[in-house]
Amino acid sequence: MRVKIIGVCLILVFGCTRQSDTDAILEKNGIITIKVDLDIVRDGKLTDFFEPEIEYLFLQEGDNPDAQIGEIAKLISYEDKLLVFDWYKNKNIQIFDRQGNFLNRIRSLGEGPEKYLELADLQVVQDTIYVLAHPSKIMKYNLQGKFISEFKFEVLGRTFYYDTKSKLFFIYSGSNADHLVSMVDHSGKIIENHFASRSDIFLGNMSDPYNFYEESEGFYFAKTYNDTLYSYENGQFEPKIIFDYGKRKMNHSLMLEKESQMNSMEFFEYFRVNSGMSFFSFGFSNSKYLMTRTSYNGKAYVSIFDKQQRSFDIINFNIENDIDESLSFYQPSHNLGNGEVAIAFRGATLYGIAMDKKQNMSTEDWEAYQNGLGKSFVEAAFYAKDSENYVLLILKTKK
Repeated sequence: MRVKIIGVCLILVFGCTRQSDTDAILEKNGIITIKVDLDIVRDGKLTDFFEPEIEYLFLQEGDNPDAQIGEIAKLISYEDKLLVFDWYKNKNIQIFDRQGNFLNRIRSLGEGPEKYLELADLQVVQDTIYVLAHPSKIMKYNLQGKFISEFKFEVLGRTFYYDTKSKLFFIYSGSNADHLVSMVDHSGKIIENHFASRSDIFLGNMSDPYNFYEESEGFYFAKTYNDTLYSYENGQFEPKIIFDYGKRKMNHSLMLEKESQMNSMEFFEYFRVNSGMSFFSFGFSNSKYLMTRTSYNGKAYVSIFDKQQRSFDIINFNIENDIDESLSFYQPSHNLGNGEVAIAFRGATLYGIAMDKKQNMSTEDWEAYQNGLGKSFVEAAFYAKDSENYVLLILKTKK
């Protein structure tokens, strides 16, 4: 099921989008520094950053158990296909068309050649599906899910990025590795290592599902609790975007000290409310925005860097849905390309939200809503009401 709702944005004196103070952006020697000031945090609306349209796309399972989605760790759009990456529950990759129909899945759980014990990451490049898997291998499949080849390497792989310029794989090995990133060729040989381990920086144990952000001329590498995004240029990683959190920034020395003194539960509670402000490697980057999360002492915010306007916003975590008023939610994290991004809700969850909304409206107001502004939302919610599969809410970033 594929439905759309188009909202109307009323242009008043200042228009729909609030532009940030450009003094927050400093660019020097190719490095962008963004001043993050919680004193000017505000509420945000979807139409501040996205076109006034939501597409609801139900990924249907029908009677096929292979189509039942466990969790969506990553969602990739490629040509006329959507690839659902579930490393946690089903340990597979499911392929749907852009109408939400199930096509195929990749699941080769086991030991030995052409098998994997665990999945870690997914990328699709030039008609090839690349899968980062354990134990320490990269597996290649065609777009129909047929196995092509694989190779092993000698570092732990948590996330990765295949760079078509260098034709090398950049593999992130986690916070406890001797080097955060290793460059590996198609035979599994380690070409170079980057970001050597440092005892003076708190890296935490975040899974960091979005270490690599694709850009038009390359990619960024980012790490939660580090405030700098790096780009790979001329054989080196160079600082590209720096978030300046001022006096609220994380005290790395203090966090390391407390971590060494406390047990895991004690430190978790301490960190949650005393960690200071830092970057959270969760979000998306496209030609328009770098939209990620940040947190400060237990409260989360959304950071939005407008690359074209060279402006910056920091807003409260839940973004008001002023398009169809179905539900407000945090920033989308799935970058589908061509300006499209998505967030996913289970069908039964979406139906529950619709029913809660109905109960809080009069009969007349609900009739008007489901036949007007909320028509696509209500249709999608009722269509998917008995399903634990996901409905995608797809947005287009402003041009």
